Amino acid sequence: MRIALKIEYMGTRFCGSQFQVGVRTVQDELEKALGTFLRSPTGRAKVIFSGRTDTGVHARGQVVHFDFDEPLDLWRLCWALNGILPEDVSVQAAQVMPDEFHSRFSAIKRTYAYRILNQPQRSALFKQTHHFLPLKLNLPLMAELAAQILGTHDFSGFKSSNSDTGTAVCRVERSEILNLGEGKLEFWISANHFVYNMVRIIVGTLIDIGLGKLPTSSLGEALHDRQRRKAGPTAPPWGLCLEQVEYPDSYQLFESASFQESTRDNQEIDRE
Repeated sequence: MRIALKIEYMGTRFCGSQFQVGVRTVQDELEKALGTFLRSPTGRAKVIFSGRTDTGVHARGQVVHFDFDEPLDLWRLCWALNGILPEDVSVQAAQVMPDEFHSRFSAIKRTYAYRILNQPQRSALFKQTHHFLPLKLNLPLMAELAAQILGTHDFSGFKSSNSDTGTAVCRVERSEILNLGEGKLEFWISANHFVYNMVRIIVGTLIDIGLGKLPTSSLGEALHDRQRRKAGPTAPPWGLCLEQVEYPDSYQLFESASFQESTRDNQEIDRE
């Protein structure tokens, strides 16, 4: 039986999502918690992520899957895992999926948001989730330029030098900057594929153009010439969040949250 989980995490104290020996990762924490719940002889259970997130990057809608050979109460699964997991990771929903479902290879679109706090003084509340910029930004110009990357392009100019050798061609369906007021800005981008550090480099380029550090043409030149040196710096990781991973409609993924599959009342929850 294949089960998909929707998870969220604060990336601040993680060295990324993917398992690495000797450091704290989201995958390590989730596999240990799942192994405890399933009473695995090895003390852990293998999970497959929809994609990696870097050190310090957050997720609101990460999707993973795992296989188990017995029926599971999905409500109990979510509740139990959230009791085992550390406070900076949580399971939001679970769903039984067809065997052909794969959290990574079945995905058709991913959406990220990059959050900026553009005000004169730093914030104690948004330190871990927003990139603080105390200097004035040219927001109309940044919003206009963000729209230039809509469509299908080769994003070689917006990938890190240590990126993998896969295709850099991505189809971007959303690219916009939202001004939420009180200095809070959000850059939202959706695409069928991303290259390594693509979102953070796009944001770093837009910021430097908005600050007047780069000419207005820089974004378009980096996109057209496919040269990393023509783009701006890589924005810091703590402003970035994986918001959503989308799959074909036929899967109807998480349309019914796992909590809706139980009629337990609060008294029964307390006893468990």
